[in-house]
Amino acid sequence: MEVKSVVREIEVETFLKPMGDGVTRPAEVIGDDQKEYILKNQKVYQNGKFVEYDCMFLNEMLAFQIGKYLGVPMPEAVVAKIYEETIESDPEIRFAYRFEKGTYFATEELKQIENNLMNNYKELVRMGKPYVIKSWNKFFKDVNNKNDIASIIAFDILIANFDRYNNEGNILISNTNTRKIYAIDHGHSFFSPIWNDVKINNLSISKITDAYIQNFALSIMKIMKQAGVCSSGIIFNALEQHIDLEDVNNHSFVDIVSKIKSINQSMILEWCNNVPDCWYINKEYQINCYMNFIMRQKEAVQYIIQILANNRAFTNYRGGILQYGTSKKENNI
Repeated sequence: MEVKSVVREIEVETFLKPMGDGVTRPAEVIGDDQKEYILKNQKVYQNGKFVEYDCMFLNEMLAFQIGKYLGVPMPEAVVAKIYEETIESDPEIRFAYRFEKGTYFATEELKQIENNLMNNYKELVRMGKPYVIKSWNKFFKDVNNKNDIASIIAFDILIANFDRYNNEGNILISNTNTRKIYAIDHGHSFFSPIWNDVKINNLSISKITDAYIQNFALSIMKIMKQAGVCSSGIIFNALEQHIDLEDVNNHSFVDIVSKIKSINQSMILEWCNNVPDCWYINKEYQINCYMNFIMRQKEAVQYIIQILANNRAFTNYRGGILQYGTSKKENNI
């Protein structure tokens, strides 16, 4: 199966404003195509010092291409170039925004983002007041693309993204013509934004065992069980209500798991080669590590979902082994 490149390149022309207060301090910019983008930086200020998230861009771009192939709703990603003349024309870019000449990862800015719920709960947290859980349920209730929630969950398992439900900003609702949920921010996927021995060991797994599947699922459940007004547990619970597992032969994960299993080495190699060389530390070695993990993890996704279901992560699961034969669309004909 041929996989065409889905990565565009833009030149950053104007910096508009800093975005949020996260450690990566992204910025809102305008590209040479006159579209607005969220530009990210791998140099982050953490625990009183600057740290280089040296494979965050690689994680982001690889995850973006995988997600687009799987049909996961995501804002368009681009390779963003900042040239020296742009830096020289505006000293704030270097000193206030912390960006230098170079090649960066950016995503097209989503319009009409609903963030009132996020702002409200943060204010309530500061005031020490309780927050009604049903507000989260209502927030996700009327999204137009509920069926994509299963795709997001399975996608996160495939790319080892444990950050989705730890960070309330990693799921957005855009309300242009209809309310639509989007998955964003995958810099911490594939276990870490930093290329270190722990990440390498995780990506270099030689075999998917029962113990591996159990431990991976337990890691997810540990995150999901966290409590608090904006806990990962509350956010996941609001989302999982749209997962249908009542019929083990015709459930929400049938199509996305089939699509995940169709990923092959040629696709992964093409996606990796679409990533700028300057984002690699050791390109050939890193590609081999990512390919090894994805090719093994794609076969584990359905079993990890089964463990999650067995442990009551999905409220309408009634028991039994989830089957992945005929697609859900075909079953509904």
